[in-house]
Amino acid sequence: MNRDIINRRFEEYLEEVERHINILREDLDVLHPFFPLDRQKIKNLVENKEYLRVLDQIAYRFLKLQEGLGKLLKWYFLKKGENVENMTIIDIVNLAEKTGIDIDEDFWFKIRALRNSLIHEYGLKYDEVASALNNMKEDLLRIEKIKNQLKSGAGR
Repeated sequence: MNRDIINRRFEEYLEEVERHINILREDLDVLHPFFPLDRQKIKNLVENKEYLRVLDQIAYRFLKLQEGLGKLLKWYFLKKGENVENMTIIDIVNLAEKTGIDIDEDFWFKIRALRNSLIHEYGLKYDEVASALNNMKEDLLRIEKIKNQLKSGAGR
């Protein structure tokens, strides 16, 4: 594959991940007065159209962030000359961990579960959504650290 294409795709996914992180932070700031969230607070937020829009955007952005991070990892290794095109995302995550990037299978599955919790309709899962959002701030810090490691070329 052409080096210019690889570099361009890496930069595109890097920019996408950065954009999602920034928007998620802004949306979490809107909800800041309600933290820590619980079942009743989520139910109240869902019943308010303005806050429902914020919750919907958080769900969408986190979905896109998690997908984008996987693509960024793949293009990072392609940029490094690794043959990862036919590898699963878990194999790529394991490779990243081996090269010193602050990601592992447990964290990948954690953010995937967080994503899944957020994209379900709010319905009866208020506790699950509250827990996911309460954990998101911490997870965003780690995702940003991973993004910065990839940006600076950490790893071998």
